[in-house]
Amino acid sequence: MTIEKETKTLHYFIVADASGSMGDQIVEVRMELNNHFKVLKEKAAETGDTVKVSLITFDTRIQWKLTGVLAHDLPVITDRDYRAGGMTALFDAVGTTIHKAAYQVGSFDPEKESVWVMVFSDGGENASHEFKGRHLKALLKEYQEKAGWTVTFTGCDISGLEDMKAMEFRMDRTRDYQSYEKAKAFRDLNQTYTSFLEKRMSSFDFKKPSQDEL
Repeated sequence: MTIEKETKTLHYFIVADASGSMGDQIVEVRMELNNHFKVLKEKAAETGDTVKVSLITFDTRIQWKLTGVLAHDLPVITDRDYRAGGMTALFDAVGTTIHKAAYQVGSFDPEKESVWVMVFSDGGENASHEFKGRHLKALLKEYQEKAGWTVTFTGCDISGLEDMKAMEFRMDRTRDYQSYEKAKAFRDLNQTYTSFLEKRMSSFDFKKPSQDEL
């Protein structure tokens, strides 16, 4: 008798900074994003798991470029989809994504489904209107510890990291890079998330990978 492998569902929300300061490496970061999409397709095909991807870019505005797209249907992201310009509504990007993700996903069994929210930014908060102070802190407090949820933040500027720390973001779910390391930071994220897809969505340590691990 053949025992069928139990499949899982991953709801994956990628929140990518598109502010003006990203301009010096936006081409390289966009390339890494497309490489990551290729891996998501491959891993979903290998495991039979369902991977639903949402892509959110932010500058002064929050823009949902993809919403719950199955991995095998992921498009190639071009400069029309992801380009640099504007200020950095970091808090609104984090708050809006978590809020909408919670509504989109609803209740689920953490043994069968998981939610990942990956936030990538190269600057500090300077343009948010809706999510600030206690509102964002309360949202983070609820969902950072919620079963089946993992929320991470990768910052390429100390001000962004300090801003998220002030919002009581979990420091063990953050990574810090220099402003000139944007493409490397996103490449490391690709490597990290790929390894956890291979482990079929188990919980993970979000420390920066060493050179030996790359």
